[in-house]
Amino acid sequence: MLQDSQNNEQLLQWWMAAREGDVHAFKALHHHLFEGLYAYALKLLDDETLSNEAVQDLFVKLWIKKKSLHSIQQVKPYFYAALRKQILNYFRDLKLKNIKIQFFQQPNIEFSQEEIIVKKESDFILQQKISILLNQLPKRQKEVIYLRYFENMDNQQIAEIMGINYQSVSNLTQKALHKLRDAKMLSTLISLSFLFQFVKN
Repeated sequence: MLQDSQNNEQLLQWWMAAREGDVHAFKALHHHLFEGLYAYALKLLDDETLSNEAVQDLFVKLWIKKKSLHSIQQVKPYFYAALRKQILNYFRDLKLKNIKIQFFQQPNIEFSQEEIIVKKESDFILQQKISILLNQLPKRQKEVIYLRYFENMDNQQIAEIMGINYQSVSNLTQKALHKLRDAKMLSTLISLSFLFQFVKN
C-alpha cells in the first residue's frame, strides 16, 4: 500500500484519469481500495458474499457515473462514504419490503479477537479481553474507533464517511477513549498497537 502522505495524491491522480475514461487508472483504484472497502463492508454486513458484491457494485456504479460526479478532494473517504450510503440504502429497501433485519439505522461493528494485534502474538487472553472491551462501546463509537484506528482515517474523513460533523466525530472519539481509559484492564494494553498512543498518556 502507498504511504499515507502520498496516498491521496496518487489516488486523486488515478481518479481524475479514470473520469476521463482511463481503465488502467480505475483498475489501480480498485486494487488499492478494494481490500479496505471489503473489510469495512464486512463489518457492516457480516456476510462475505454480500460484502464482496457491495464493493464490486460500488466500483461499477462509480465507473458508470464518473463523468457526472462532483469534484473529489479526498478519494478514499469518498469511496467509503459512498459504500456506507449504498449499504444503508440496501437495508432501507429491505425494511420497505417488510423484511426483518437486525441492522438498519446504525451499523453495529463487531471487533474480532483475531484482528487485535498485540506484541506477544500468543497472548490470546489479552486479545479476547480487548475485543470484548471494544464491543461494549455504543455503535457509533465503535464505528469511529474502527475508522480511526483500523482504517487510519482522520476526524474530517470520518465525518464525511458517517455523514456527521467534525465535532461529533471528536466527541464520539473522546467518549470512546474515556471509556477505554477507565477500564481497569487498560494498564495491560501498552502493547496494543492501535491503542498505544492514548494508553500511554
